[in-house]
Formats: sequence, structure tokens, C-alpha cells
Amino acid sequence: MQQSLTLSSLTLFGSIGEVGPRFPRDCPLKVARPHLVAIFAQSLDGKIAADRRQRPSFTSPEDYHHLEIQAARQQAVIMGAATLRAYGTSLRIKDPELLHQRVVQGLPPQPLTIICSASGHIPRDLPFFRQPLTRWLWTTPTGAQAWPPGSGFEEVWVAPNWDLPARLLRLKTLGIERVGILGGGRLLGAFLQAQALDELWVTLAPLLLSGCPDPPASIEGWQRLGSPPRLQLLECRQGSGELFLHYQIDWQDP
Repeated sequence: MQQSLTLSSLTLFGSIGEVGPRFPRDCPLKVARPHLVAIFAQSLDGKIAADRRQRPSFTSPEDYHHLEIQAARQQAVIMGAATLRAYGTSLRIKDPELLHQRVVQGLPPQPLTIICSASGHIPRDLPFFRQPLTRWLWTTPTGAQAWPPGSGFEEVWVAPNWDLPARLLRLKTLGIERVGILGGGRLLGAFLQAQALDELWVTLAPLLLSGCPDPPASIEGWQRLGSPPRLQLLECRQGSGELFLHYQIDWQDP
């Protein structure tokens, strides 16, 4: 399916009802978007790295395989530009069995990779741009100036006020039904703010990072409105040193 979506174009979103798709007032966000799964690892005290300018160094090969399994189930994955700058690459599925399963399901070998960056500040020499992936960028008019058509991303989606519901609605209309959110913390906070997450896969690593100079939290910028969501534990698996927790998120009516 996604092979048909790799168009070289600059798509301009205004606010909903201008250039972008109309978001029906009587249509619940859950119906008008893909199924969204956050997949991330954190320390026991809720941090994802010792320093926000560095990539996490505490995850294990076991956790990476878990991440690969969960990402292989998605049609697209979304990650923030800060996470991309820290790692230099996006997740790439390499396991032959997982690749075979995607082919059997009629999916391309790799999920569509969507990078979120309001500023558009993404170094062009990152190994990310040499990975065999389909790359999209979600940005603002300012950020889009650095990425004209054909300069690294197959599609650039622009919205002056970010407009996450409109972006998710458009993914849904393109036939993208399952999306993984890979972080970082500000991106996860934005999706929680929009009540646009359905599942959490959290890896708890056996260490504490709060004593480090500037450790980023696994979720940042979320200001709860109304009742908190209910979390239902679906699975708890013990690894060699980590815990793998799977939760369903049930958003209550405001």
C-alpha cells in the first residue's frame, strides 16, 4: 500500500477547513485517526537518557528486538527530530522473519517513517537519509523552507499551528491504520495532549537517571485536561534485566 504514497510534493495544511482535510465535529478523534501505539524505554525513574543531547545508552539487544517486533506491526512510525538527531538513524527492521511477515501481509519491508520538526533543523548528512526508508516530514511553514520538494523527504506536510488531528485524519484517509510513536518525550506528550494514543509499550530498564545533569523525561509537556485516562495492563513480561509492560489506554469522556 505505502508504495503508492511516496509522492514528491509539498502539501500545505492550513487550519482545519482551509486547505487541509475537514475534521467532522461529530466524529470522535478515535474514529478519525489510525490506531496509535507508543513504544519506548525508560529508566525506573521515568527518564529516557542521561542527557537530552545524547542518545540513550542503557537499552539492551533484547529491548531492541522487542522494539523491532512492535515496529514491524505498524504501517508507519513517527519520531521527533531531537530523537533523530541523537541517534542519527531511524529504526530499520532487519529480522528476516519479521520482514517475511510484512511481505505476506502485503506491506513494504520498512514502515513509512515520519519525522516531526517545527524548525526543520535536521542535519542533511545524517545516516538516516541513506537508509532504505520512505521518509516524510511534518513541519511548519518556517521548517518547510529548509526542505523543498526532492531534498530528502518524499512528502512534506505543513501546518502553521501543527494541527495534529488533521494530520492523523489524513493518514487515516490514505489507508494507514496502525502507527507506532517512537518518541521522544515531547512528541509523546503532544499525542497525549491530543488524546491520540491507544496503547503503551514501556520497557523499564534497571537503572536510575534522575541524578544526571539534564535527563529528559519519557513524557514531557502534557497538561492533563479533565479526567485522566484509564490504563489497563494487557501484558507484563520479565526479560533478563528489564520489564516489558503493555497497557491499553481508555480515554474517558470529558
